[in-house]
Amino acid sequence: MKRIGIILITILSFLLITFAGLYFFGVFYFRHWFCPNTYINGVNVSNKNFNVCDTLIADSVVNHNLVIEDSDGSQIFVDGSEIYSYNNNEIANAIQYIKDSQNPYLWVKCLFEKHEYVYYPKRYLDDKKLMQIVTNSKLGKKDRFDPKRRAEIKYTDERGYELIDDTQNLLDWELLKELVMQASVEDTGYINLKEAGVYKDIARSEEEKKLLSDWDKLEKTLDFNMTYKLATGEDIVVDGSVISKMLLLDENGDFVFEDGEAVIDSEKVLAFVQDLSDKYDNLYKDKYFDTTSGGTVTIPYTRYTTYGSLMNVRAEAEELEAIIKSHKSPGEREPIYIRKEDRGTYANNYGGTYVEVDITNQHMYYYVNNALVFDTDVVTGCKANGNMTPDCVCFILNKARNVTLIGPGYESFVYYWMCITGQIGIHDATWRRTFGGEIYLWGGSHGCINTPLNKMSELYDMMEIGTPVIVHHYEPPKVEEPEEAEELEDFEEPDESEDTEAEEADTEDAAGEETTETETSEETE
Repeated sequence: MKRIGIILITILSFLLITFAGLYFFGVFYFRHWFCPNTYINGVNVSNKNFNVCDTLIADSVVNHNLVIEDSDGSQIFVDGSEIYSYNNNEIANAIQYIKDSQNPYLWVKCLFEKHEYVYYPKRYLDDKKLMQIVTNSKLGKKDRFDPKRRAEIKYTDERGYELIDDTQNLLDWELLKELVMQASVEDTGYINLKEAGVYKDIARSEEEKKLLSDWDKLEKTLDFNMTYKLATGEDIVVDGSVISKMLLLDENGDFVFEDGEAVIDSEKVLAFVQDLSDKYDNLYKDKYFDTTSGGTVTIPYTRYTTYGSLMNVRAEAEELEAIIKSHKSPGEREPIYIRKEDRGTYANNYGGTYVEVDITNQHMYYYVNNALVFDTDVVTGCKANGNMTPDCVCFILNKARNVTLIGPGYESFVYYWMCITGQIGIHDATWRRTFGGEIYLWGGSHGCINTPLNKMSELYDMMEIGTPVIVHHYEPPKVEEPEEAEELEDFEEPDESEDTEAEEADTEDAAGEETTETETSEETE
């Protein structure tokens, strides 16, 4: 028994010493570490060193965000982490204080009890950063309330007359700043700008009320859009900016109204159409042509030029004014033309089907849809006696078969005749054996284009009345003989009319009528 007692005492002493050692080790350990079951702001910091806990607690801090809802329902989100900051030293001192408040001698008790601590670190608001975020948002780009703002009608060349009215639904920026700062400080987290009344209107003065009334009348006239489709290929838009230049103004520069509508100045409409004609009509303008032999030639306007477009300016001005006053745009419109050629663009109004007469190379070409289908040597007007065929852009005026050409000192029968301008035409010349080369320099015609009979019969059947004819030549300048350049200008057709007698076949003209006589140019026999 005595032996058993000794053993029990020994075991109990060992256990007592062990537990005492564990206890005092725990006391020593928890002097530097948080006791078991310790929570700070819901974060378990048991058996953690407070130097680590400051990071854990800082990460657990909720950054309070701000949502700003605009009047249209869109929202602007302000991240709290961008506008709030915390003092880490303050957080560390607070955690140290919590650690120091724990009694390490009671660590065993903590094994069975949960100890929770709540610490709200102090937030520091960066008001400059906050307002920078708001300013950079769409709110910063909106018109701001200013009692001095006034509605006005402004004019620019590009847009014409416009109503500039930035007096309504303006953002009161100072009130917005106040609300944002208040929401951030009080941590409300949400602002509704519509409910807060940050959008305000500026009261209308009597002068502004009259201005708005005038604008309603103006807008009725300016709300117009039409596109001119010109024969030369251009599209010209007539809209409010163009109509603005046609409004009648009084001596003070104010709009004139009649029957509740803005008055159109007829003279300004006429000037607009005249400007269109000056810019785009090409009947009386020099023309340019890409030749078959290569290069581009300029063909000056002369009295022989008959091909091109020309508007009826006054008739079109009257029609345009009536359309504007009706407030009914046709969408697209072609102007009224005195003469219209719409085969191509302004720069190349010939299209792809035309006749080219190259005087320099004494050759004629016929293109259909830009493809060469016919060519031949020819003999044009005689240069030596001043009868050179004039450069011009014209067209086939009429066609005739079996015609006698009568002029001073000659009477010539031709099987095929195609008049191109005045008394100049394209026809066969059976009295000639050769064509091309330099014959025209000393033995050319009186101005017409002499063509081999077999070629003329072929071309005659292919050609249609109205087909463009481009006649051109290139003559290098000669210093020693400057008067040569004036020969073309001095060339004149005979004043007297020449009777042409049809001998066998019918004559085809632009109206498809048969004739027995036609006026032509003089021709070399």
